[in-house]
Amino acid sequence: TGVMPLDMPESVLVRFNGEMQPGITLRDLVHAIPYVAIQEGELTVPKKNKKNVFAGRILEIEGLNKLKCEQAFELSDASAERSAAGCTIKLDKDPIIEYLNS
Repeated sequence: TGVMPLDMPESVLVRFNGEMQPGITLRDLVHAIPYVAIQEGELTVPKKNKKNVFAGRILEIEGLNKLKCEQAFELSDASAERSAAGCTIKLDKDPIIEYLNS
């Protein structure tokens, strides 16, 4: 039998806490991810000695379980803005069922 190694990229856990407040948009969530990474020293803005914890990694997003699937798609698409290789978002089953039935 043959063997095919699968190189899995590393991942970065992004965990949101609390409930989304009125007036907070999906774009606000997109901007919150690099904002916190900059504050924690995991992402730098200047190109010299650039640090980007997201580059080539998978973003694993938790804490937004009630997002509609369309919102989750949009948020995961925005992971490319962070140079991430991909994105997963943990959702409750209700938004998924709603999407599949639409």
